[in-house]
Order: sequence, then C-alpha cells, then structure tokens
Amino acid sequence: MIEWFNTFLHEHQTILPYLYLLSQWIFLIIYINQNRLYNFLIKQQLKFFVIIILQSHSFITASNYIVQWVSIWTFLDYYTSDDWLLMLIISIAAVLATITVTGHLCDLVCSPFIISYDSIEYNIRIETPFITEKMNQCLSHVLNYIFYEYVISILSILAWRGFYKFLDIHLYPNNENISACLSLLIGYLLFFILMYTQAFQFNICLLTTFIEMNYPCFLQNLRHLCAFFSSILLWRGFWILFDIHIATISIVYESPLKFYISFMIISFVILSLMKTASSINGPMSHINDNDNLFPIYSNCFLSKWFREKKNLGKTVSNPSQITDNELYTISVF
Repeated sequence: MIEWFNTFLHEHQTILPYLYLLSQWIFLIIYINQNRLYNFLIKQQLKFFVIIILQSHSFITASNYIVQWVSIWTFLDYYTSDDWLLMLIISIAAVLATITVTGHLCDLVCSPFIISYDSIEYNIRIETPFITEKMNQCLSHVLNYIFYEYVISILSILAWRGFYKFLDIHLYPNNENISACLSLLIGYLLFFILMYTQAFQFNICLLTTFIEMNYPCFLQNLRHLCAFFSSILLWRGFWILFDIHIATISIVYESPLKFYISFMIISFVILSLMKTASSINGPMSHINDNDNLFPIYSNCFLSKWFREKKNLGKTVSNPSQITDNELYTISVF
C-alpha cells in the first residue's frame, strides 16, 4: 500500500488522511441511512436491481474498511515505536480494553471464521450493543458509528499489530517461507478445531460450577481469543506468501496499483457469484443458526445445506410436512 502512494498518488502521508476522512464520512452516511435503504430494498420487486444495490453497498463498505485499516496501521507504523515488546504490551492492553468495553472479543475475529451471506436481512442494518429503545434513531446510529468505527476499530488494529509484529520477530524471521507455512499450519489447526467444535460448547460443561455461574463468558471469550490468534496466523501466512511469490512478479511489480485494484474487483465479483461478498467485512447483523451447528461463528453455506437436506428428508418421509421456512430469509436471491 505504501508503494502505491509513492507513485503517481504522491506522498502517502498526505493522501492517507484524506482517504481516511472520506471513508469515515461514507461510513457515517451508511449508518445514518441504513433503515431508509433497508425499507427501500424490501419494497422493490425487481430482484436484479436489488442485487446490484446490495452488492454495491457491500463493495463500498468493504473498500471503506480496507482504507480505514490501511490508514490507521500506516500512521501507527510511521509515528509510533516499532519495538516489538512495547507493541505486544499495547496489543494485550487493547484486548483487555475490548473485553472491558464490549464484554467479549468476537469483534477481533474475522474471515475465515465469519462467513456471511449476501442478503438484505443481514447486510444493511447494523446491530448495536446499546439499548436504544427510547433514543432518537439518528442519534443511536451516530452513537453506534462512533463506537464501532473509532473505538472498536482502533482497539482491533492495536490488538492485531502487536501480535503480528511478535510473529514477525520470533517465528522463523530468517526464512519467510517457513514462517508463512508455520503460520498457516497453526492457524488452520486452530481454525478447524474452533470452527467445527463450537456447537459442543453449549452441550458440554468444561468449567467448574463456580466459574460457570460467576464468569459465564469465560469459555466463550477464550474461544474468541484463540480464534483471534488463528485469524492473525492465517492472514499473516497468506500475506507473506503473496509478498514473496506474487508481488515480485514483473507485471505486479511494475503496475501494482492497476494489478491490485483489478484483482480486488475480480475477487469481489467471484465472491458475489458465491453470494458471500459481504464476508469481506462480515454480516452487519447476527445470522441465527436454528440448528445450532455454528452458533458462534456462522457458516451460512454448511448450515443452509444441512437445513435443505433435513427438509428434503422430511419431505420424502412425510410430504405433508413441507414448509416454506428457511434457515435464512434471503430476500433477493
């Protein structure tokens, strides 16, 4: 990203603040107008038009998050100490602050744990952790915007940077290929354990009665913390391999801006065809899993497949039990 701004976009120190402010302004517009957009799309009869609007909304949101993270991360790289121990201490403090502010660490977890489904129901309206029943709607949206796009976003980046730097310093720093492969190996090991055992958390008591009664969120936050580490390891592994083997290709090295933007658009189109482009930034609202397969980190594809197989079995055994209820209310697909 820094190299891009050293080309025709001039100095990134000048450009990034403007891009950051622009992204935050767009976020504010998205937050304030979420209900209007939702009500507008719900009333539309032309599905193709709704799909275009929904995917455009996801693309703008995802692009804003990229700009937001790159901007803050770059500012911190340039204007704060690069001492790994200090960064690690700040990361630990950010993790503790996140628990203090929200009560959980799920906001630190991202893809591949969070697999969204492109739908009006889950990608337009933004959930809030606050009780806002008696509050003005616009004010509640602004409060939610400040909380997520300033407080949580900065805490998340601070948490990521320190642990990322720690791995850069201590995980085979002299051999990037081995370091990346180990990151992916450990990351995927954690991922499969955490992703496909989450349903057991609600069925098996692993804690003493005292801890379970007095600290009910302990086990869930421990899972979130491990998922957070897994996300860092996976993203770092792929990022290093990309820098080593893709970014050094002549066509990429000579025209990085054109290449990255082109492949960003291509990737988004592919994800849109898979109906999961919103996974880039995650669902705005919680996706319920009525079958309790993925109660913590949603996997809409496997859940939807399981429900369809389940309904098919009911239909074959008893045709009178046919139901129109789906796991997800997909309004546009």
